Amino acid sequence: MAAVKKRLVFLLIFALAAGGSASGENKQARRLNILLFTADSCRADRFGCYGYRGGTTPNIDNWAKSGTLFEKAYSTSAWTVPGLASILTGLYPPAHGLNNRDQAGSPRLVTMMKFFQQQGYVVPNLNFFTFAPYYRNFGLGRIENEYFTQTPGEELAGWIEKTASPTQPFFIWYHCTTIHQPYNPPAADFPGPREELMKRPGIKAVMTGAIVPAGSTQFTESDRPILNGLYDAEMKRMDRIFAAALAKLANKGLLENTLVIFAADHGEELLDHGFVGHASTSLQAKLYQELTRIPLILSCPGLIKRGRISRPVNQTDIFPTLLRLLGLKPPVEMDGQDLFKGPSRPLFFESVVAGNQTTREREKTWIRGTIDRNYKYISTGELYDLKKDPGEKNNVIKAKAAVAARLEAQVGKWMSASKQRHDVLFPPESKPAPPDRAEAPTIFTPENGKKLDYDVHTGMLLFDWSGDMETTYLVEYDIGLGDHHVAGVYETQGNHQLLGPLGRELWENLKAWNPFKIRVSRKTAPPVWSAWTTFEF
Repeated sequence: MAAVKKRLVFLLIFALAAGGSASGENKQARRLNILLFTADSCRADRFGCYGYRGGTTPNIDNWAKSGTLFEKAYSTSAWTVPGLASILTGLYPPAHGLNNRDQAGSPRLVTMMKFFQQQGYVVPNLNFFTFAPYYRNFGLGRIENEYFTQTPGEELAGWIEKTASPTQPFFIWYHCTTIHQPYNPPAADFPGPREELMKRPGIKAVMTGAIVPAGSTQFTESDRPILNGLYDAEMKRMDRIFAAALAKLANKGLLENTLVIFAADHGEELLDHGFVGHASTSLQAKLYQELTRIPLILSCPGLIKRGRISRPVNQTDIFPTLLRLLGLKPPVEMDGQDLFKGPSRPLFFESVVAGNQTTREREKTWIRGTIDRNYKYISTGELYDLKKDPGEKNNVIKAKAAVAARLEAQVGKWMSASKQRHDVLFPPESKPAPPDRAEAPTIFTPENGKKLDYDVHTGMLLFDWSGDMETTYLVEYDIGLGDHHVAGVYETQGNHQLLGPLGRELWENLKAWNPFKIRVSRKTAPPVWSAWTTFEF
């Protein structure tokens, strides 16, 4: 998932503060504001505060000194949607159920957004990609398009400046997507002529394509510093977006009463194990450290102490920790535990083979793994001693067969327990009764055969068909050709979807996915489909 500003291409396819060392003790509940800032495709080892010397994150490095930094924080997956859902629910992917293509999760899903709305918080939706079916049951309101501009991050800073108030607590979740492929940073961050770079097949692929399937291009050793430079430049842009949000909070006198959390959905491979990207971009899921180890930092004046914690933690721990810090009871049982107080325990992760791009034929192909003390087991027949081999270059599964067998069994038990938790939290729902008279909807917009012009549509994309806003519909899509082809079905509520505004650059990128075909049916068994509508960008 599949994410995301540059991942929009996938989603359109279907439609300073003082702060921890250690305890983070909370004497009494505080009515704090919350900013949860997550970054897409974001490696922990590219931050100065995590030991990197590339000068990528000066603002975050400075801010991190005021709070608690978790040195060994992990994602639960190798693509966006499962990782974000784990952060927002406190559940592992098999438990929250958002771990494969075209899933929407249960309406019973308890997310941070739903919970804090019930607590009286203002919860804006500043993530343009959340029109996608994955997010329909997250408790998000309409996408607040009025804050979006052509510059990434201005929607966050703009909302804080214009709307945030000291009299009304807010919960903001903002997912920054600038690091995601294609790597096309501003010239100020990556100066020099780019024409020469386009002569390098691998570099051209990651600078122009959101999907670069494993094996579709070749990288040379001389590409490595260029690739690192491009990625680092995108990190710098993300760092400025984060800093701008904190500055707006400080200017309005709100930072002192805001709990700020910085995390990521997953990491990114940069030729560490032979290729570039992650499950949804390379179409080949891997679970090495560069993909599963993420940044995690918390800061809040008077609540979080300054320091670092080396105990392994993961995304499921964020929600229960947030609740404990605020003196609130968990609304449901979660997989996560308190980041500050929880004991060490094994951590787990999984990914469907191609993330957001997984086809129907491959949707049962999975990779799973666990970290337990020094050892990391991956279901592709790999075992690594992370203490001796942090780069995962020496597979010791034959030499440590007993350890591998124990961890393999541990993964199996985790899967069984997670599925049981899912079934308890989200019991099967009864199927909707078929309508008295099944009629195929008629698609009005976009018009069949239409080529969509950015200026005419002002960056907005409208889907509209006959029906009503109370009915659940199925939307089938068949988009693109070759490596840029994907097809499937997703659910949506109502007969009207307005997406955008999209940036001009994104609109141009979508041309690589032409043609787009959709058809619509009410959610009936069997479906009664409209005629196909074909359009292009």
